[in-house]
Amino acid sequence: MKKILLVFLLLSSLCFAKVPKRAVSAAHFTTEILLSIGAEKQMVGTAYPDNPILPSLKEKYDKIPILSMKNPTKEQFYAVKPDFLTGWDSTVQDKNLGPIKELEKNGVQVYIMKSLHSSDINLVFEDILNYGKIFNLEDNAKKVVNKMKADLAAVQKKLPKNKVKVFTYDSGDKTPFVVGGDSIGNTIITLAGGDNIFKNIKKAWADGNWEKVLVENPDIILIIDYGDQSAESKIKFLKEKSPIKDLKAVKNNKFVVIELADITAGIRNVDAIKKLAKAFHNITIK
Repeated sequence: MKKILLVFLLLSSLCFAKVPKRAVSAAHFTTEILLSIGAEKQMVGTAYPDNPILPSLKEKYDKIPILSMKNPTKEQFYAVKPDFLTGWDSTVQDKNLGPIKELEKNGVQVYIMKSLHSSDINLVFEDILNYGKIFNLEDNAKKVVNKMKADLAAVQKKLPKNKVKVFTYDSGDKTPFVVGGDSIGNTIITLAGGDNIFKNIKKAWADGNWEKVLVENPDIILIIDYGDQSAESKIKFLKEKSPIKDLKAVKNNKFVVIELADITAGIRNVDAIKKLAKAFHNITIK
């Protein structure tokens, strides 16, 4: 069988000598990628669901055991006799399921997405295609990527030259936790015709500051929805108790809610661009 050589984020290269039959996906975004290319029959477990699964994938998803709501323990992981692991890079740290050499020794092949800590959406497409190669589902992966590329091109054709100022709010009261410039989230905002006011922070996620938000006076406030703290509670805080409660965007309810999975590298990214282009510029792409 032809081997697949893949070089990935952790500066390791792995030869995949066989197609996975018992894969575990330990991240929401990797789970959705695998389901979207039709790998569900080759999966024996998922973990770390940040948001509800996409409705179009729910029937497939519900047939696969959820091993853990966070990173699975080694006991949970090895109980399903896995031969492949993908997910967050933290998943393969020593404190979780790593190190990688131990996983390999135990017969588990590993793939961590190159796009996970990148602002380049083309790496997202490349990762999806790589999963297609790994799982011998290349045609399916190409269909997914081609649709994403076509939708992205359609949005770009309709974008006006003017950009709207965007403040992304993840969490935080003393300081806001925000999307920085070195992230796929920032790229999504940009490709939707927005200008992230914290784009000059050279990190994917970082502490911003309320003073800059007041000075920039953003047109739109993007609320990142995930976990136990609801988007509604975040909006309530911004409107009632935050230092920016008197901003025009806050008073006029210029809030757009987007799920964390939408702005993490994965199959949702272009749909997120379409959603934001609609919110920013009233652009509709079917």
